[in-house]
Amino acid sequence: MSTHRELARKHLVPHFTPKAAWHSDSLPVIERGEGCYLYDVDGNEYLDGLAGLFCVNIGHGRPDLSAAAAKQMDKLAYSTNWGFATRHPSKRRP
Repeated sequence: MSTHRELARKHLVPHFTPKAAWHSDSLPVIERGEGCYLYDVDGNEYLDGLAGLFCVNIGHGRPDLSAAAAKQMDKLAYSTNWGFATRHPSKRRP
């Protein structure tokens, strides 16, 4: 059976990952996040300084947000706005 690192090397394109790290046995493979921290398959903790490239600035592991997202995705997972509008447009703050 393939390890997490072998599968990552086979199926992922490394983005800003040094080639030496990509081919080493120490390549971190992230499996979960809690708050502002990420954890790899070996249990090492990392500060998520990039906040999931700016889309997780509210933190990882938020059951309230995953429940709200699941509720919405039960109705509609995604729709482009090219020629369509959504039923509930975003509200502007005053």
